[in-house]
Amino acid sequence: MKIQFSSLSYLQNWKTRFVYFVLIPMIDLLLLVLINAQYTNNLNWSVAVATIVLSGGTLSMNSMSQLFVMDRTLRIDREMVVNRPFSPDYWVSKILTSAIAGLVLIMINLIILGILQAPYFLLIRALIMTPLIICSGIIVGFLGAIAAWENSNPYFYMNLIGSLTTIVSGALVLVEKYPLWLRTISHFFPFSQTIQFVVTGSGHIYWDAIVDLFWLLLGIICYKVKIHRILKNQAQLW
Repeated sequence: MKIQFSSLSYLQNWKTRFVYFVLIPMIDLLLLVLINAQYTNNLNWSVAVATIVLSGGTLSMNSMSQLFVMDRTLRIDREMVVNRPFSPDYWVSKILTSAIAGLVLIMINLIILGILQAPYFLLIRALIMTPLIICSGIIVGFLGAIAAWENSNPYFYMNLIGSLTTIVSGALVLVEKYPLWLRTISHFFPFSQTIQFVVTGSGHIYWDAIVDLFWLLLGIICYKVKIHRILKNQAQLW
């Protein structure tokens, strides 16, 4: 675990920790809250809390991807493919590291919002949804990293997904208010119902769990295909 934490660039010093765990989430929060206020003329606490929950999931997603990319850079992934491609220790350490990072971000910023007198019920909903949003982030990060395993740009798919996350999650405007085509797309990402529960107290949470399983299955299939290709092409191993 210590090695995994040291591999994350944003944990290298207190300045980067502050930026990733507080500054960036708060900037995202203020941006979405101000956009929402232009149309509602109110400070919408639900948007603020939902943004923090989403930021925790996003950090877990990016952490999972970054940990695997670091192994790829150091060519640890090749050793893993040859010796223990399905090692529980290898993947559990990355999952726990990513989960802890997302959890810490959410807890820090919910405490800040609590001090700023955010509604208690919203904070409780956020805590309830924290495990699911972190799980979703880890699964999406795993698939994104594995899909780009052999690409020259290891963050290609993560950049695409990351740019869509705020839209498909419905953190600013609930997905149920989207046009049909955009709502349909959003339902294939495991965030919308989780965020809807945080905002409204209701939502088809089971759907996000189903989508999580679907993305996980895609990730496992992609992982097996990539391993087969790498082992078949000996030149890629070393």
